[in-house]
Amino acid sequence: MKYLSNELIPNANDRIICVKVGKITRENFYEMARKYWAVKIDRAKKATHVLAIVDGHVSAVFLPQEWRYTDNPQYEGRCEFVGKEEPNSEYVGKSVTSYYGRSQNPVKYINM
Repeated sequence: MKYLSNELIPNANDRIICVKVGKITRENFYEMARKYWAVKIDRAKKATHVLAIVDGHVSAVFLPQEWRYTDNPQYEGRCEFVGKEEPNSEYVGKSVTSYYGRSQNPVKYINM
């Protein structure tokens, strides 16, 4: 696979979930990225990184410490994580467009 200089090249040991968070900051990237995802919780618990994606690029990186089902009845069955931001991550600013292709799904798994 040929990589462009700005394309995300994941470290082999990183288990990544990318989540498209939209273009408008509603609260902050952490709150936008962490909740109400339709993911299988057992799979999500294996993730070492959650990448917040805006316009095909990584805008923020989080290290999830816990995944759980949301307690918001409006989003029953959806999952959220609690974690810490990794502001100096090498992934910030990288393109993930090659991983999404034409997919409309807001969640993408890498190395999982």
